[in-house]
Amino acid sequence: MFKGIKKSFAEKANEHLGKARLAAQKQQYKDAAECAEKAIEILKDDSNRKQMDMARALYYEFLGLDFIKYDKALEAANYLGRSGGFYHRLGMITEYQRVFEKQAKILRVIARTHMLEKKFVDAASYFERAAMSYQRLDNKPEELDCKAKSYISRAAAERNISGRKLYLRKAVELIEEKGSDEPIIKAHLAYYNALFVEDEKPSLALSYYSEALQNYQLAGSKARIEEIKEKMQKLTD
Repeated sequence: MFKGIKKSFAEKANEHLGKARLAAQKQQYKDAAECAEKAIEILKDDSNRKQMDMARALYYEFLGLDFIKYDKALEAANYLGRSGGFYHRLGMITEYQRVFEKQAKILRVIARTHMLEKKFVDAASYFERAAMSYQRLDNKPEELDCKAKSYISRAAAERNISGRKLYLRKAVELIEEKGSDEPIIKAHLAYYNALFVEDEKPSLALSYYSEALQNYQLAGSKARIEEIKEKMQKLTD
């Protein structure tokens, strides 16, 4: 008798999960989440943890995708993170990777937005969260990139010059560890190295700034180009 009841729970839940997947295929994520939620309600009286985890993974993923549609990035990232946790517990590697890849990209966008708004502490926090997502994905280059940018953000928030240089030194170490042929990465590396030595070794700083200038020009970073030209002029004078 009890086996029949449990099977009934499972069948009813699967019907709702099937409807959820169909709705998701049509990008009707709100409807998909509602169907998955109905499956969760049914499974509360069941002991099938795997099926419950599957329902929750889908529910949170569909909620995350729905929030993306409405440009609610933070909510989307949080729900996708929850979804990824359940996929991970289920051992569903492809789904786990898909969800955390989306979460990492969203967190980077949030971090960059905060940087543009000069909310540097918040930006650092979101870069650090993105780094954690890339760590889960075993994507070392992107993890290091986000960690470096978190230190750059914290340096921008630091009022004390010595504290700022300490964060930038950590950023440089990570950038060097990552390695890159990208002009913008090379430019940042040369620029931060120049900042460390411009007081004690102006001629060396001038060399670093010259290298940075060339790479910022290649990257098309106009704002930083003007700043470096002013610094080079002061050091030359």
